[in-house]
Amino acid sequence: MYKHILLLFVLFASTFSKTIEYNWDITYVKANPDGLFERRVIGVNNDYPIKPLEGQIGDTILVNVRNSLDRPTSLHAHGISFYNNVFSDGASSVNNCPIMPGYNYTYKIELTEQGTYWFHSHSGTDYADGLRAPLIVYPTNQTKHFEYDDEFILTLSDWYHEEVYNLGKFLSSDKNPGAFEPPPNSGVLNDRPQNVFNISTGKTYRVRLINTSTMGVFHIKVDGHSMSMIEVDGVDIQPVAVSSIMVSPAQRVSFLFTAKETDDFNYYIHADMDPNFYDSIPESLQMNLTATLNYKDSNSISTPEVHEWDDANDMLLIPMEEQIYQEPSEEHIIVSDIMQLDDGAPHGLINGVTYRPPKVPVILSMLTTGENATNPAIYGPKSNAFVTGFNNTVRIVIENVHMDPHPFHLHAHKFQIISVGKGEYANAPKIIPKDNWNPVRRDVVMVPAMGYVVLQFISNSPGAWPIHCHNNWHMIWGMMGVIVEAPLEAQKMYQSIPQSVIDTCTRSGFMVSGNGGGGAGFDLSNAPNSPNLINYGIHAKGIIAIIFCIIAAIIGILSTLFYSKQVGAKIAMDKRALLQPDDQQ
Repeated sequence: MYKHILLLFVLFASTFSKTIEYNWDITYVKANPDGLFERRVIGVNNDYPIKPLEGQIGDTILVNVRNSLDRPTSLHAHGISFYNNVFSDGASSVNNCPIMPGYNYTYKIELTEQGTYWFHSHSGTDYADGLRAPLIVYPTNQTKHFEYDDEFILTLSDWYHEEVYNLGKFLSSDKNPGAFEPPPNSGVLNDRPQNVFNISTGKTYRVRLINTSTMGVFHIKVDGHSMSMIEVDGVDIQPVAVSSIMVSPAQRVSFLFTAKETDDFNYYIHADMDPNFYDSIPESLQMNLTATLNYKDSNSISTPEVHEWDDANDMLLIPMEEQIYQEPSEEHIIVSDIMQLDDGAPHGLINGVTYRPPKVPVILSMLTTGENATNPAIYGPKSNAFVTGFNNTVRIVIENVHMDPHPFHLHAHKFQIISVGKGEYANAPKIIPKDNWNPVRRDVVMVPAMGYVVLQFISNSPGAWPIHCHNNWHMIWGMMGVIVEAPLEAQKMYQSIPQSVIDTCTRSGFMVSGNGGGGAGFDLSNAPNSPNLINYGIHAKGIIAIIFCIIAAIIGILSTLFYSKQVGAKIAMDKRALLQPDDQQ
């Protein structure tokens, strides 16, 4: 019965769906998002902030992109499912390649799920320098769960006065062996200095929160109004009354509030940056940002309320559309860490390995290596590949052995959050599911410091999907793996590689077939294979050095004994001479 209803909806949606085209020329722009410092940012069509992308469930968005920067870049529709459309996910070196300066690429975004998303660069630090925009998928009347009169978007971000591209090069070098993460110079809302939202008495509004930060975590509260959470990461949930809302990097949350019946005052929306997620807090950093709910231009602001953080627990949220828990049919363990490696620089690690782009993007190795595609080794020693079956319930355990929390994101899936805890997963309580358990689903989850998260998803989207920390510093340091999902099924789905993908990859220096080193079979001699963990053991050179040290020490000891004997004899002779009578001298 459910499948019949779904089929009817697909037929209905396809009848009224439309294709929406955007033409994006990615350019540098001068801007002053925080009102404190003007600098070069990355905009679109010589404009900044970048305008939202919008469509309705069932529509298709085409973004025709030209890269007018002086470096390669790419774009990723965060949170969108790319079933049968893997080449538009946009993750460089995984399921596509970066667009080189002066060239074009078209991203096809099929809007199969309503909700709040965002479109951002998936190349280096470009989104932290401004290459980001909201992506909103509106419900149809048939798929709408909530009624409200109007809505607005509120993006949240930390902001750096120095170009993050330059900061990233320094922070990824051996000049930063301790993995220091610089605090931002400011925070910004909607990438502009002032935000005023006009509202009317008695009406109900939806606020779509999107955290586009490099690393910042925000807590949101509305003075004088009750908030009701209704969405997390594109998943509508049963309404939850909350006094504040925590939004981690790359997460999205929607809430409803109803305007007052009187318009005597205007009110603040508070967006507080959480100091616990920064290594240090400069005195100049304003941690408490505000936007204004404007009933009347002539009103004064109501006295700001004390903002005490009392955020909802993810584990208590219940999706409106059920996906009942199933026992997993396979499990993969991811251990995340940050360490200095043998090149002297800091690196994010997955199971002791820092991600390095293979010479052939993972999806192209997946499609061109036949039966070998089911072996994770084929993708190279630095690709952190985890191969899954098809239509399985896949459990991923992310264990964080580092002192920093990590907001982990999985592309193309909304996963169930099964368990979150402190300490080692091996010592965690056994997971005992309740009857008809419908766990919360998200695409970003905060893995606690020295803790773990257990998540699950159905492997029904064959392709190559990054799983990575969305703290942008940690991601550029290499804290990323790739879920190689149902490779043999993917080979059936994608029997030819689009020429646009081949051209884009060839121009950017990637190969388009073979294993992770571009070779045949398991000859991975050309695959990226550095840097590595520092080995503090004794090696051949060390043994030789020790031998020479021992020889030198023996020579030193013998020399000391010889000279000591000579000195002793001289002292004895001098002593005898002193003791003899003068007439015998």
